[in-house]
Amino acid sequence: MSSFAYYSLPGFGEQCREQYGFSDACIIGDRMIITGQTGMDPVTCQTAPDLEAQVAQAFENIKALIERTLQQAQHPAYQEGKSGWEHVVKLHAYFVGLSAVRDEARAIMVRHIKQACPNHQPLFTMVGIESLPFPEHRVELEVDVWIG
Repeated sequence: MSSFAYYSLPGFGEQCREQYGFSDACIIGDRMIITGQTGMDPVTCQTAPDLEAQVAQAFENIKALIERTLQQAQHPAYQEGKSGWEHVVKLHAYFVGLSAVRDEARAIMVRHIKQACPNHQPLFTMVGIESLPFPEHRVELEVDVWIG
């Protein structure tokens, strides 16, 4: 059985580990699982009000989390200057009130996926939900990462 190694981003991620007992990322063998990342800046804990900015921040949080996790784990997949998104194989997107912003949300996600993953097309699921734990959050993204 593979051993588990857990990681978190500085700021809110480490705060969640200490206060609530959960982490941002886990490496299990050749796989990294990333928990939901929102449009909140993990250092300032600020969330932009518009959907585009929240999606952009969530993508940035995932990038930073993959890079930091690989670096801290001293994993051979870590390469300085790489985005981390080249390892993403599946992306789940959860949107609050998706039916009201469906076309806008789809267009934003397609744009960010193409930018983050120019050389591959990860699996993608987009789901509408009622709410997220913080009322200002409108989107949450989680990814599965292959680092073998």
